[in-house]
Parts: sequence; structure tokens; C-alpha cells
Amino acid sequence: MIPPALDVTVLDRAARQPDRPLYLFDELDRPVSAGEFADLAGRAAAVLAALGVGRGDRIAVWAENGLGWLLLLAAAAWRGAALVTLHPGLTTPELTAALARSGPRRLFVAERVRDRDGRGTAAEAVAGLPVEARPDGWHTFGDDLAGLPGWADPAPAPAGRPDAVLNIQFTSGSTGPAKMVSLSGRNLITNAEWTAAAAGLGADDRIASPLPLAHAAGLGSGAVLALVTGALWVSARRFRSEAVLAQIARHRCTVLQAVPTMAAMLADRVEAEPERFDLSSLRVGFLGGAPCAPALLARTRKVLGLDRIAVIYGQTEAGPTISVDPGDGGCGRPGTTVGRILPALSAAVVAPGTRTELPAGEPGELLVRGDSVTAGYIDDPEATKAAITPDGWLRTGDLGALDAEGIFTLTGRVKELIIRGGENVSPAEVEAALLDDPAVAQVCVLGVPSPRWGEEVGALVVAAVGTEPDPDRLARLAAARLARHKVPTLIRTVPALPLLPSGKVDRRAALGLLTEEGDH
Repeated sequence: MIPPALDVTVLDRAARQPDRPLYLFDELDRPVSAGEFADLAGRAAAVLAALGVGRGDRIAVWAENGLGWLLLLAAAAWRGAALVTLHPGLTTPELTAALARSGPRRLFVAERVRDRDGRGTAAEAVAGLPVEARPDGWHTFGDDLAGLPGWADPAPAPAGRPDAVLNIQFTSGSTGPAKMVSLSGRNLITNAEWTAAAAGLGADDRIASPLPLAHAAGLGSGAVLALVTGALWVSARRFRSEAVLAQIARHRCTVLQAVPTMAAMLADRVEAEPERFDLSSLRVGFLGGAPCAPALLARTRKVLGLDRIAVIYGQTEAGPTISVDPGDGGCGRPGTTVGRILPALSAAVVAPGTRTELPAGEPGELLVRGDSVTAGYIDDPEATKAAITPDGWLRTGDLGALDAEGIFTLTGRVKELIIRGGENVSPAEVEAALLDDPAVAQVCVLGVPSPRWGEEVGALVVAAVGTEPDPDRLARLAAARLARHKVPTLIRTVPALPLLPSGKVDRRAALGLLTEEGDH
């Protein structure tokens, strides 16, 4: 059996099916075959070798989806190094902070990142670091890494280390700075194999996916899933409704991978011009990353002409998939549960904050354990200790009930994380940005229910004495410091924040104040 190391898996796929189409991006004229990808990955590994990157080192990538991104991941595995994933939506201050936290030896930046000059933005971000914290070097790249030092050198021997840290993902918590989740090749590959089997996806599928590689879902349940199954992964630099629909028609895609917000926007576009897009090849929707309401699932299935919708629930720390409802009716009415826990994962529901397991059907906090679960957070032993028990159980922080058949019904979150269109937002991070305005004395940031985004970011603000906060100014202040999906779209000023007897903010009452009718 081939060990679940990503570099070995790339070479094995190429040896068995060298001509099989594997990856297609909107800037490429044709798909990249498994054999071509393995050859390019070896060249990329030679680049890292020439740049002095070896076992235990970190490199970072700041780019939208593209072939070069995936080559860097494979090359990192080849060299026994780890790829730090930097979200393309980061502002310059956020990019500086992420580099300071992760400490990559080399930084790779696309020539253009969301219409920004990659080279100029990277230079500004790196200049914001102390000299001793800067990468040894940073490099811009196009569709691949051609032209970088070492590209023409022979490929080095693959490391073949399945349990070494391969990917480092930033994930937002409800308090404090973002944590850096470590994922190994074993984590990613085993989870991708399990997800494909549970969702009923295979080698004959063509998966249209606008999900970013900077997310564990786009990477693990998308690009890595294609590698382990032999499916074709058809991706785009970013999500645009019309472009995704055109890709589905052009490449006869059978599966749509998206977050619920994207699915709703695609349905909107199709309903506006129902005769324009040929979606006759589609058979499966593959949705996750945020709660999927029954009404949304029903509408998406009808408008896009899907046979079924597979709903995925998970989190980055789990690799990422935890449960799947394949949409065959076996997990209850669509949208009422998040499906059956993956058979290869162990799961338990406990009283929150304890190890006391609860009877089947009784709600509590979900714990999971298995080969796809992270070993912990990079450079953060305290956070690791809080999230991972000594015997390997991951405290998901999610609340719900697990029935006797392993079907999980999600009811809430222990954490206060906001999920806007599949993007995680830490309330504390947004609050810190808004408190920089001298007119703000106190602030509480909350997730506001939204039919389009799942949740919007909202802020309840208390004015400093003698001042009157301007919501437009506060939004601009946040936009200058935070990625777009973190910027509040609803800001309301109140005389005081509602408090519990403990002195903590009563978040339920705060949400009521934020969403009640009136000027804001």
C-alpha cells in the first residue's frame, strides 16, 4: 500500500494514469494531466532545493487559485517542508501579521492577487517586518514556477514523509489571534479518500469548484480529492457566477463544489436567464463550509437540475470533513442534519468542557478522533492542549446531537465564530479594528442571520463620551485593516451593551438590539 504522503501519491497517480486529466484552471488552454503534474512538481521541488528549502522549513504562498499554488504544495511535500497558506483577500497589514506569525523561509507571491500588484504588495508587507523576521527571499510567479532558480535542475528524491507537517492553515477563533492549524499528508489524503467515498464521488467526475485553495475545503475536499480519485478538478481564480456556470457548460462538469452562499448566487443567475446556461451534465451538488438551510437545498437542486446534493460538515482541524449527508434520503430530510460521521472517524458527544459522554440523541459538544485530525496548532501549545485531548480527541466546539446510527444534528457553536459565505470571521479581530476609532468606547461584533451569506458581520457600538460614531467611517476603518469578508455591513449605536449578571455581554440580547428595526 502506498503511504499517504502527497509527493508519493502524485508520483503513483502519474505512474498508473499518466494521461489522465487532473487539474484545469481558467487561465490554461487544456487540463494538466497526472503525468504532467508530476513532472512539474518535480521541477518545483528542484526550485525549492536550489533556494535552500529542506526538511522542517516553511514556505508561504499568497495567490489565488492556480497551477503554481498546487505545484508549491507538492514541492513542499517533496522536500519535507510545509506550505503556509495565506488568504488572497488579506490586506497588507494582515499579510505582514501572518508572515510574522508563521515565519516562512521563502515567500511565493502571484503576479496579480485579486487585482492587486502582488510584487508591490508583498514588498510593502515584508518591509513591515523586523529585519530578523523577514523571509530569506520572496519570489513572484505566473502559471507555474518556470524561470525561478533551479527550474531546469533534475528533480530531487521525494521525501515521502506522510506524517510531517505539510500544510499550515490559518483559522479564526472566537477570541484572540488566528491559530495556525498543522495538516500532514496523511491528514489530507485520508480525509479526501473518506470524503469522496461518503459523498459518492469518483474517477469519472468533473468537479467545478470556485472554492479557494486557501481553505481546507477547497484544498482537501477539492484538489487533493481529485488527486486521490482521479477526478478532474476544474477551478477558477475566484468566484464569479457567470464564469462558473460557463465552466460547467464548457467542460461538462458533473459535480458543483461550493459553499451555500455561492450556490444561492448561482441559482439567482440561472433563474434570471434560464435558457442561457447548459447545466445538463450536472448531477451532484457538493456543499459545505456553512449551514445549509432546507429551503436553500431544495431551491438549488431544482434550479440547477441536480439529482442530489451532498452536504459536508467539518472544520480545518479535522482535515476537514467530519460528516457527509450524500443526499440519498438516508440522513433525514435534506438540511435537517449534517449527515453521518465518516466511518473512519471516532465520534462522541460530551457535556461541554468535559469528557462525560452523553447518551445517543442528547445534545452536547462533538469530539472526533482519527487519522485526519490535526496534531495541533503551530507554535501554540496552550491552544493545542485546549483543543486536543492527550489521547487524540479533537474538541470541535460545535454543539449537536449524535444518534445511534452516527447521524449528527448540528445545533450551535460553543465558539462565537462568524461564518460569512463560508469565510471564518473572528469577532475579536473585528472589534479590535473598530476600537481604534476614538468615537468608539465599546463594541460587540456578532453574526447576523442572512439568507444570502448565512451570516453577515454586525457591530453594536457604544459611543465615547461627547462623540457620535459614524457607521460609514467605521466601515472604512475596518476595510483598511481587514479582508473584505470581515468588514461589518450592519453597524448600530446603542447607549450601553446589554450585560449578564456575570458582567459579560449578553450576546443574545445584543443580537436583538442589532437587528431590531430602526436607523443604523
